Amino acid sequence: MENEIVLFKLMNVIVYLIVISLSIIAGILVYTGLSTKAERQNYRIRLSSSIEKSRNKLIEGSKHSKAEDQLRRAQYPLGLNGLRYYLLFGSIYGFLIIYYVLIPLLLEGTITQTSYISGIVILILILFSLPSFPFSIFNFVMKRVVNFQQAKVHSEVFMLYDLLINEIEMMTVNRINTYNVLRSMKPYFIYLEQPLTRLLSTWTSDLGSDTALDNFLMEIDSKESAALIGVIKNLDGMDRQTALQQLRGMHQMFVKNQIENYRRKTKITNDVLNIPVKVTHFLIILNFLVLIVSMVTLILQQTRG
Repeated sequence: MENEIVLFKLMNVIVYLIVISLSIIAGILVYTGLSTKAERQNYRIRLSSSIEKSRNKLIEGSKHSKAEDQLRRAQYPLGLNGLRYYLLFGSIYGFLIIYYVLIPLLLEGTITQTSYISGIVILILILFSLPSFPFSIFNFVMKRVVNFQQAKVHSEVFMLYDLLINEIEMMTVNRINTYNVLRSMKPYFIYLEQPLTRLLSTWTSDLGSDTALDNFLMEIDSKESAALIGVIKNLDGMDRQTALQQLRGMHQMFVKNQIENYRRKTKITNDVLNIPVKVTHFLIILNFLVLIVSMVTLILQQTRG
């Protein structure tokens, strides 16, 4: 009995689908009959070219979007870029709209209270997922990820100081080969591994060591790394004692800054770990508000009745 009721509710939808399908087939047959093979080939080529241009335009547009900028700063977590985020965003919320709004609307033939509330909740979630919204959850999470990664990079710059000092102290010769020293230390890093790889690659190119170090400084972008790069640029022309004296002096200054970075990293970690708790509280409050609205609506309907 229930299956028959559902089938009866879907009858209008089935009729529309059949009519649309037959209309598409009729259009294809008419087009095939009225056009030549050469015309159809030209049309397919133009259509393929138009789709390719639209695709390239979409990709280029996504590279300059707010989401792409935030994800680039966060080093593309989970392999997401701007285009992938918007595709995932559209797929999830498209499914929610179809499942909770359109399907109940087709089955019931009118907007029910449940689908109305579901639509409002989905719109609120969409709003808080947009990168362009100032109070977006996406922006909040990306900001925390960027801060966390910056704290990790600063800790590895601190380790770079230590490794440089230890490496120079163990040298038995007076002359320092900066390129070989940096290359030998690269495997010890995680967050600095890719910047160091690009540094060494540019170092051996036509651009030279100064350009490579300047690019590395721009990528790291911190006061501590700026002081370190200033010394590294002149390491090849320094003797061991002078290099050690300068590195140790900056190392002491960096220790104080690193303590503050550690405190900030701890705060960021706690904020990230508290996100699930905050989201849970938000959902509980939202559920409570929906319950109140539903109860008030029901009481008003009974009063009017």
